[in-house]
Amino acid sequence: MTSAFLTSVAAPSNALIAGVHVPADVLGHILCSCPDFATLGAAVGVCSMWQRVFEAHFSSTVLAVAWNMLGPALPQAVRFVRYPYAEKTPNDWGDGEEDVTDDDSDTEGAGTSKKKIKTPPTLPETDAIGELTVAERIQLRKNAATVEKLEALFSIRHKTRTSKTSTLTAAESHRFTRAMYRIMLYCALFYLPLDLDDIDSMEDEPGVLDKIKHARKAMLAEYPLAHQAEVFAVVAFLHELIAEVLYGDSDGAGRTFILAPSLKDVCLATGPAVILRAHTNARLVAVFEEALEPEMLNSDGNPLYGGFVSEPLESIWAAQQGGPPETGLGVILDSMQSVSVAPDKCAQCNLKGVKLWNEANWPSLIPVDFWALLPGKLNKNPIEGKALVQLLMAQPADIVVSQIYDEVLLPEFAAWGKDESLCGGCLEKLVGAHLCAWAWKRRVEAGWKPPPKCWYGYSCNTQMHRRTHAKDKTHLCAPTR
Repeated sequence: MTSAFLTSVAAPSNALIAGVHVPADVLGHILCSCPDFATLGAAVGVCSMWQRVFEAHFSSTVLAVAWNMLGPALPQAVRFVRYPYAEKTPNDWGDGEEDVTDDDSDTEGAGTSKKKIKTPPTLPETDAIGELTVAERIQLRKNAATVEKLEALFSIRHKTRTSKTSTLTAAESHRFTRAMYRIMLYCALFYLPLDLDDIDSMEDEPGVLDKIKHARKAMLAEYPLAHQAEVFAVVAFLHELIAEVLYGDSDGAGRTFILAPSLKDVCLATGPAVILRAHTNARLVAVFEEALEPEMLNSDGNPLYGGFVSEPLESIWAAQQGGPPETGLGVILDSMQSVSVAPDKCAQCNLKGVKLWNEANWPSLIPVDFWALLPGKLNKNPIEGKALVQLLMAQPADIVVSQIYDEVLLPEFAAWGKDESLCGGCLEKLVGAHLCAWAWKRRVEAGWKPPPKCWYGYSCNTQMHRRTHAKDKTHLCAPTR
């Protein structure tokens, strides 16, 4: 079947399916209706006739499925995967000549490429897409998954706070995804993974920083004014996610400051995919540390990345006779009134005036201390306690809570739903009641052979000071005496 994705041949006139002659163009329409490339591949594998129809209309079918998957943001998505990225160094922003020198000597700084590239190379969004290669389709699918997750996070924050998936309208989704792909492209071109010494040397070389900033402005100036405002709004959303990783929430409250606020632009430059990975991976600053030189995350006032997107946009708008455009969420959302009102009280205890949690916002710093919620004296057991710590630290808190709802919900909690909003106290009540059953299931799935149960279960006092008892008996259970 691999060859079917690489070649095109003459079309058959019709197909015989279950004794019925089906015109080939009908089969072609069915293939063009596939929602993604995986479905298309499965459909092509149905029989040789389906494959021949696909081979005869290879390019148009692949393009149609790409449109189904990416929607009207397809031109921006394709531009991103096809952009002619050149290797960039502090000296790249020069006179436009390519491959001037390549220094591979063993002296200090050896291996640093000294290439000149055009600033910046262009690939218009209006270019015909043409045939999509296998590599391009793979990357388009990967990027689409990233943008889809970011869109869901945007929807949760700014439209429907009780839905885990995006509830944006088709028009809202188009504006958001179009801007996101443009930001991906912008970050990929203008993110230079340099250390502070490199930036200092760029400042010493006359005009280099100015050339980079001019190139950024020129790229953003390609877009209509309304589209620039969309980019500005989506950047503000990405700043929210970055702030939650760096500081704990979008305004820096609730957690000791880890990094300087201006470093949001440094992290923004690493691109939306890195930002999403940092945000969904237990809010790990380490994800940014891997993408940046360590010194970059311990400094403020970075001249290369300060105002990474806002500075060129504001410069463009300053020259507009009508002044700057609207830059709020209204440039993405059809109506700000469409934002749903979050529940104001806990679904179980009716407590008001506190933060509420449901499936939609579990990934956002869910306030569960699993170790403290272990029943009885389990967290003082030197044998099982260690195993439980490793188990609980192995996956994000929202996954644990989701599995509790799906797999081990006790009868007295059967009416509790993932979409219900709970206060912190009720959430802890739910989790604490299920931790033993959840941990037992996970450990058995991993190959654990549980020893006989202790009569006193998790309330046993002996488990705390007698290691042989803690090892020979299972305490991950309720007392029977």
